[in-house]
Amino acid sequence: MFESLKLYTDESADLPGVLLALDRYGYTRCRKVSVEGDYSLVGETLIVYPATFEYPVRIDLSDGKVRSIKSVDAVSFRTIEDHKGVIILPLSILRRTKVQKRGIELGERPIDSFVDIEPGDIVVHIDYGLGRYLGMQRIRRDGGTLRDYFIIEYKGGDKLYIENKDLHKLQRYVSFHHRPPELNSLKGKRWEYAKKMASHGAAKVAKDLLSLQARRENTPGYSFSRDTDWQKEIEAAFPYKETPDQLKATADAKRDMEDARPMDRLLCGDVGYGKTEVALRAAFKAVMDNKQVAFLVPTTILAEQHFSTFTKRLRGYPVNVQMLNRFKTDSEQERIIGDLTEGKVDIVIGTHRLLSPDVGFKDLGLLIVDEEQRFGVRHKDRIKRMRVNVDILTLTATPIPRTLYLALMGGKDISVIETPPLDRIPVHTEIIQNDKRIIKAAIEKELERG
Repeated sequence: MFESLKLYTDESADLPGVLLALDRYGYTRCRKVSVEGDYSLVGETLIVYPATFEYPVRIDLSDGKVRSIKSVDAVSFRTIEDHKGVIILPLSILRRTKVQKRGIELGERPIDSFVDIEPGDIVVHIDYGLGRYLGMQRIRRDGGTLRDYFIIEYKGGDKLYIENKDLHKLQRYVSFHHRPPELNSLKGKRWEYAKKMASHGAAKVAKDLLSLQARRENTPGYSFSRDTDWQKEIEAAFPYKETPDQLKATADAKRDMEDARPMDRLLCGDVGYGKTEVALRAAFKAVMDNKQVAFLVPTTILAEQHFSTFTKRLRGYPVNVQMLNRFKTDSEQERIIGDLTEGKVDIVIGTHRLLSPDVGFKDLGLLIVDEEQRFGVRHKDRIKRMRVNVDILTLTATPIPRTLYLALMGGKDISVIETPPLDRIPVHTEIIQNDKRIIKAAIEKELERG
């Protein structure tokens, strides 16, 4: 059973006992809370930053009672959200739940705190599936002591009462769909079937990944030559000052390309941090060895942006850059595809049209994929077939969990651009009502600045 410190608004709390518990749980008292595991006390205001919590928690006490519990910003300490209670676990237990090597089964990461879920939220129980969290209730069983129970409602109104010792089996439900899911029944077999199918699906993905990785490891790649004078020239012509992260990411990619083992590198960086320039330098290096480059992007607008950047930067060099998307006429597409097959096109930038069966290459050496998560399953399957012995550079601002996991576990190499370019103006976003005057003014402003 998890030992825990439970505090609820409008209930009694022994402040010396709370501080003693925090010390026993491994928390460190400090003047200002800044990292997980810190806590501070000013008067009767306690601020704790439990491990794995997204934000610190401010607990206001008065006259031996908890008056309020709030999530607060770690820097400004402004209130983010009010809560009716909080459960704080020892640091040692929370750290153990993070480590997969300790034998914790899939799905058995506990809900980190009462802050994680609110009444009405959909949750997942590893044994019973999807239910709706109704709240907590103190119940006395068989004349014994009062105990806290999490109450989960299932299909048909059935309820499940969960003790603290079983809290590790409960998780918040996360989905990319907007409509609420159908709740499971405590009586049916649908949840067991769903788990079985998910297990088979995960096994298939693992098998495919292992098979692809094994083929890539056992299929010799192409060792690109060292930088040419033109390579140094085009990099020196970059009109901006590179950030240290940009230079390191470029060096990482070029080092991979010069190795016989096919490159599989993930480049992470926020929008506007310079990922495209790294990709351009890698593409130019490939072309200098008479290899073709495919730059795959999810939208026509991105294709046009990259095409504009590449053509401007490579102007004056014998590099044939083409764009392939659905807005090209049939005759234009046929010409570009024919030139690709004959090796007349050096760099092709395109949308999923590049993945069509009629598109072929004479000697593809580098595949660049921008925002892989925005391609569908069928498109990703085609990408997999292209990449057995081809160097791959994946660009993303938001890596999908599987890709990031592969990178962190060593299945992919990873470079991160964390520093923004010098003098970069922060992005300013506003949400406004649809107004044609505002749209017209915005377009005119953009046209005025070119």
